[in-house]
Amino acid sequence: MVGREVDGLPKSGKSEKPFDSPEVEAVAKRLHFLEESNSALIDIQDKLDRLSHFKSQGLLSHDVGDILGTWLARFRELVKIEVCSVFLVEEGGIEFVHAMSEPGELAPRVEEEVEAQIALGNFGRAIGSGIPLRVKTERFGRDGRTPLSIMIAPLSNMERTIGAAVIVFEEDRDFIRQQTLRLLHILVDFFSLSLENAYLYADLKTTYFYTIRAIANSIEARDPYTKGHSERVAGIAKVMAGDLGWDRGRIDLIDWGGMLHDVGKIGVPDAILNKPGRLTDDEFRHIKEHPRIGAQIIEGISFLDAIVPYILDHHERFDGKGYVRGVEGREISVEGRLLAVADTFDAMTSDRPYRKALDETVALDEIVRNAKTQFDPEMVAVFESVWRSGKLNGLRKGTAEFAGLGDRNDATASGHLS
Repeated sequence: MVGREVDGLPKSGKSEKPFDSPEVEAVAKRLHFLEESNSALIDIQDKLDRLSHFKSQGLLSHDVGDILGTWLARFRELVKIEVCSVFLVEEGGIEFVHAMSEPGELAPRVEEEVEAQIALGNFGRAIGSGIPLRVKTERFGRDGRTPLSIMIAPLSNMERTIGAAVIVFEEDRDFIRQQTLRLLHILVDFFSLSLENAYLYADLKTTYFYTIRAIANSIEARDPYTKGHSERVAGIAKVMAGDLGWDRGRIDLIDWGGMLHDVGKIGVPDAILNKPGRLTDDEFRHIKEHPRIGAQIIEGISFLDAIVPYILDHHERFDGKGYVRGVEGREISVEGRLLAVADTFDAMTSDRPYRKALDETVALDEIVRNAKTQFDPEMVAVFESVWRSGKLNGLRKGTAEFAGLGDRNDATASGHLS
């Protein structure tokens, strides 16, 4: 017999190749590589999908600190990296200063790595070309582990380099490595765009701020007694807010609220603002409208919406006898309750057309005495605490020039004006 039938199938007389032959092994390796590549593609596609959802949120943020923290965490989430750091150029300078690292405990090693890359010329080469540069690390991965690479990626706005992202990572091989590098490039581009938007937004806010300060100064210039009042009121309120535990974002808004709290007086005639005697009822009605007018001026500027309560409510009283809304207690915004104390203290301790400045201790006693009637007792307690601690000393007698502008008919219980 030439062959035997097994299960009905004739067996060939030719010898078969063993399953561990080089050809079979090569096919198995190729299949494994394709499986890895396909898995990597699926993983990268998933990361890109998540990035597209995150991108719009990241681009809407205008806080540099928030952008740094969020994007560094996102880098570590989407790409297998050892550490990601950001170095920002000092304002008005050329030196790159470490701003943040994730994880933070590796920040000292990152700074050493950057110093080494500067010495080798790699850092300058990346910044000069404006193109991300990938090289081997000098300080990381020297403990016998897989060698690590570092990417130095310039971060630029439309006019200049604003910083650099420094990413230390372990390179994958072949196809997967290339996709990882492409993803890193995409992440850096989005990160740079987010920072650029934040810087542009900050420039816009600065322009608005100086324009508004010019308006506030023009109002105060109509009365020599009121020079610097808005800045000092803001300074007092910021110290109080710090003791209240407000976060940085809320405290920063006080600069705007203080600067603009009297902007509505732009429509009040000089004869009323500078009148040395008591106002008539009609004149006082004009004065009482300035919070409402100021709020209407600001309401058209979207990013200043948050400061409207400072303007609208700073003449409300805790007992409900204030203006313009006539609300009481916690119905008054916390911003209005805060600014009411700062504004009144500054008014009482400043020279006015109709009286000399009061001594600060007298003004303090007056504010304390009017807790629960004119003022929120919590705000009074905080103000008394910061005053007695000396935290307000620099605001009253420092380099900043301040003075109070109050409404003589808007009196505390003992007749002093706020």
